Amino acid sequence: MEKFYKILLLDLEKKKYEIEYIDKKTKKFYMGGFALSLFFLNKNKNFKNPWMIFTSSIIEYKNPISKFIIMGKNDSGKIFYKNMGGDFSYFLKSNSYDGLVLLNKSDFPLEIYIDKDKISFNENSNKNHSNSSTFNYLRKKYGDNLSSIYITNSTIKKDNLARLVEDKYRGCSKNLSNLLYEKKVISISVKKNNLRKMNIPLIFKTNPNRQCDGCILGCFEKRSHEKENLFSIKNSYSEDDLEKLNKIKNRLDEYGIDIYGLSKSIEFSYKHLNHIYKFENLNLDQLDNITKKIVSDKKDEIYRDLACGRKYLEKKYKIKSLSDKKRKNIPKDYLKIIDSAGMCLFATNPKDLSNIVNTINELSNLNYSIDDVKNLIKEIGKLESSLN
Repeated sequence: MEKFYKILLLDLEKKKYEIEYIDKKTKKFYMGGFALSLFFLNKNKNFKNPWMIFTSSIIEYKNPISKFIIMGKNDSGKIFYKNMGGDFSYFLKSNSYDGLVLLNKSDFPLEIYIDKDKISFNENSNKNHSNSSTFNYLRKKYGDNLSSIYITNSTIKKDNLARLVEDKYRGCSKNLSNLLYEKKVISISVKKNNLRKMNIPLIFKTNPNRQCDGCILGCFEKRSHEKENLFSIKNSYSEDDLEKLNKIKNRLDEYGIDIYGLSKSIEFSYKHLNHIYKFENLNLDQLDNITKKIVSDKKDEIYRDLACGRKYLEKKYKIKSLSDKKRKNIPKDYLKIIDSAGMCLFATNPKDLSNIVNTINELSNLNYSIDDVKNLIKEIGKLESSLN
């Protein structure tokens, strides 16, 4: 384990950077990710609306099993966060950085480029903000040995369901792309380097539940690869149907919107607001028409509302509905530990604290006890209360 947790702080207004360190004892206790993000926010309450990436402080190797936390605050002080996988955190660590914090706001649309201790604040010159165009633009400008996080057209249109995209194929919503765009940051790119020796466990378990190539453990139990939604593949689909579905999904991916969230928004509108939307059904032809209007430069207000999500619609039209029971019976405290360790949710049994602790030790080569983790759960609760 590295002696310190190294955080790169970027002042977007002054176009300057500095380094802050967290000591080894503290970073081990908080594990990184979610808990260490809260610790940092609590320690730096004078920072206005920071936007942050915190990697695991105990798991150093790359995707698919390691995750990192993206966290941001809005003007009202509300905290948004989401975990994400991919190469970005590994590439950040390869430059010897464990965390990244963006402060203040740029005075022009900004591309951030990180290469060792060379930090570039470049004015964005890309005019096409589709997913693949942005991905290709960044690689042409900065090279292929790169991992990038960026906003797309959905964010520029201020959709609540806009995704923050990582390297074309990964992403998350939770308002994090919108918070980044408020700082006038278009993209953050990190070149892969070799400034840190990574701690890689010498294990590779035989596991019939493995879904991701290269994962050293595999999934704890067999699972569906895709959350069921309106845009899921159905057994009844013909080849023509599948071709149409792929075009629809590609359209939404290029636009940069959360497909699962949009599906829930459309289903809610069909059930509760069809006197406004007047959808005949929700077949592929109808979805094709809806998504064309969603990505349109001049979309009507009702389609702007659809792109803002179900919760927005519930609030606007004062409709109370039963929310989906996500991650049923999984204690929220256990999820926060998983997000702190920077571990894939599916690698462990999220309902069993003992299994979570054993998996963390297996991945980190450390020796946490259940009491250690219970103490961290209590501390997370104190930090959350202090920040509210």
